[in-house]
Amino acid sequence: MDRLYCIRPDPIRDEDLDCWKKIGAGGFGQIYRARHTKWGTDVAIKSLLCSGGCVSTLQREASLMFQGGNPNVLRFFGFYEGTLGSTQNPCRYGLVMEFMERGSLADLLQCLGEPPAWPLTFRIIHQIGLGMNFLHHLSPPLLHLDLKPSNVLLDDSLNAKLTDFGLSRLARSYSKSVRKKDEMEGGTLSYMPPEALESLNYKPSKASDIYSYSVLLWSIITGQEPYSHAPSSLVRFRVPCGDRPDLSLDCSQADGLADIVELMKRCWVKEPSDRPSFKDCVDETEKIFEMHKREVSKAVGEVLKTLDEEICSSLKSIEITPRPRNEVSPQVSFSITGAPPEQETAADHNRESRKPEPRSHPTPCSEKKILQTLQRQTSTPGVHINMSNVFGVQIGDGNCMNIVQKSRRRHPTAPSSVNDTFNP
Repeated sequence: MDRLYCIRPDPIRDEDLDCWKKIGAGGFGQIYRARHTKWGTDVAIKSLLCSGGCVSTLQREASLMFQGGNPNVLRFFGFYEGTLGSTQNPCRYGLVMEFMERGSLADLLQCLGEPPAWPLTFRIIHQIGLGMNFLHHLSPPLLHLDLKPSNVLLDDSLNAKLTDFGLSRLARSYSKSVRKKDEMEGGTLSYMPPEALESLNYKPSKASDIYSYSVLLWSIITGQEPYSHAPSSLVRFRVPCGDRPDLSLDCSQADGLADIVELMKRCWVKEPSDRPSFKDCVDETEKIFEMHKREVSKAVGEVLKTLDEEICSSLKSIEITPRPRNEVSPQVSFSITGAPPEQETAADHNRESRKPEPRSHPTPCSEKKILQTLQRQTSTPGVHINMSNVFGVQIGDGNCMNIVQKSRRRHPTAPSSVNDTFNP
């Protein structure tokens, strides 16, 4: 068994990590990116919402998530125990996993505004099925229970890897507040099977994941979120009655698309026992993927190019010119706002808007990675850089950003001074 896929007995602590950065939040806790000083690689830390008393149980149950290894399942490196890089925080517990540079499938679909090129779409569909088939064949089988675009992560080559498998059960075990919030989120509700919505005695099974997979297929091939305009109460009522996402699709767009739609219909039938297994699904998706396999590299290149162009469009208003060699770079106070590509979130489409971080001078670690940070904003269009009293910013070696300050104009209706008052 590959050691990279095995949970380490000793927890990973703060002294092993550096360059902390919060990259997301979800129903299970906060998501951070950090640099492992000994390994020399970036890792993701999922801080779980649990108290100290549940740590031993959490470690025991989380060990189920570290069995074996599969290229379409996110690698876990160990259990985290620390203060998330700040001595002011209480002791927290979580999981350390590989960091995925390209974010989630939800990020990709949001950025593109449409499905990826069909060869890449069929590869993602097949890879998700392979990952789920692997989890279901562990001993004991490991259910995902929260399969949706935000829980499918993408590497640098846009290969799909599953994350958050098994965490739904852990979160429900340790936090009633998390369970209540998770059940109210429309994004998760849209992927829940009808039996989970109509019975208080619902017991999750492999068929539950199969249903979620079918709705995920629909989301991938349409590039949309299911029931995006319907209130959660209506979704909860109509899905058990037989309503499903709109199937008015043009299956002539790609060879094999009609077969994917038929598979989708089989997976979201109401009766759980009538749904196929993931082994049946991958047998079907493999045939379709093989039809388009030769075009995958080209499709990946096109999508990556689109993502890179998104970076350029978000930075097109910035003028970068060579800086004289002897010129001293000014001290800069800045903040970057706008959500970065999230490593993982339990409810991407329903989270509350975040407040900008307090402005501060860049640290040596972040100063070296300013440009890389901007480049990772590919999955969320519209990066904003707020600055005050700044005439230039050093980005990279030998470059600076020139900002032309325009004279201020007083609006004709504005008072002559801030102390003016209106007297009737």
